[in-house]
Amino acid sequence: MKAKMIVLLFASALLLAFSCPAYASPLYDVYEDVTETDLKGSLILSPESSLAFINGHDVSGVQPIVREGRTLVPLRFVSEGLGAKVAFHPKDQSITIQYAGKSILLQAGKKTISIDGRAHEMDAAAIRYNQFTYIPLRQIGEALDKKVVYLKKTTFQPYSLIVIRDADAAAIENSSLMLVCQLLYQGKAMVYSDRFTSFIKENGQLFISTNFYSFHPFVYHDYVPVKNEVRLGDIWFNTDIGHFYLNYAFGTTQEIILYRVDGETITRVAVEKAPIKAVKTYRDDVYFLTSYERGLLNAHETTNLKAATFHDGKWAADFLGEPGYYYGFDTLGKAYEWPITDDGISTFGYQRSGNLSSEERKKTFGFYQLDLKGHRHERMTR
Repeated sequence: MKAKMIVLLFASALLLAFSCPAYASPLYDVYEDVTETDLKGSLILSPESSLAFINGHDVSGVQPIVREGRTLVPLRFVSEGLGAKVAFHPKDQSITIQYAGKSILLQAGKKTISIDGRAHEMDAAAIRYNQFTYIPLRQIGEALDKKVVYLKKTTFQPYSLIVIRDADAAAIENSSLMLVCQLLYQGKAMVYSDRFTSFIKENGQLFISTNFYSFHPFVYHDYVPVKNEVRLGDIWFNTDIGHFYLNYAFGTTQEIILYRVDGETITRVAVEKAPIKAVKTYRDDVYFLTSYERGLLNAHETTNLKAATFHDGKWAADFLGEPGYYYGFDTLGKAYEWPITDDGISTFGYQRSGNLSSEERKKTFGFYQLDLKGHRHERMTR
């Protein structure tokens, strides 16, 4: 009998462990384009799940409910999640909330809500359900001076999402972040995501998606150029310090995104408007060369040769050489080698920006040595 009881307890523990997905990292760790500050003072809930995110951290919450077409949220869970103090008075079923100097009073079964002594009528009465008090979604937002966003369930969005946030914290509404939340509600194991791409892990394999819906295996493959093919993304670079992956945001911003892939650790190195044509590493830094045949905005302030350094968990990129110069290619598009040594990077270059005549531009043609850091070069004698 005792052995049977142990087996039953063990089975129950397993059921609990696998029925509710656990997310070890907060949203700002799995989604590159929001910070802890962006998510402070926010809640994300869904009427289809008891999973919630408070300040970006996942918690097991009290599930919102829908009654007669209106969405009601658990008053205590939402209020305390946002930092308010809540007191329930069983005698008259009333609740008082203290938040940011405001005093809020309401009563189960009634539509009236009092905010600092002024009475307001709610869309629906507060109700008691499963020992919890629920209040219409819009009213809790107004009472706590929050912006409320409701994203309804659709064919492609299996969960409705409720976002309660500070009025000036619009970053949380980034559409890609909402799609990542959808994936987390579905129990997907997020490895990395940003506004361009999401990576998940299933059965020990990494998968990638650029639309946050359909995923395909994310595996290294050698890039073999095809004649007359213009390929901007889905290109791998193999370097001395590992693999780098190039993605092209064709459907949105049409930017080029460079990622470093170290096993199951993915970090974003750079986002560029111009195609990245080559990637090299030297010591612990990454160097990459872009090509912009039709010119680049603010070309007089930058160059097409850049270096990225990894610090405090993020990559920071800066251009190399003299502003306005174009390195590694001539005016006909011919590519030149650009070896890297302790002395710097040596390659062909010329002054591309500015209103130079053809003759004046030709005078800048030559081979240059660029410092590994900073915005200086020297013309080489060959």
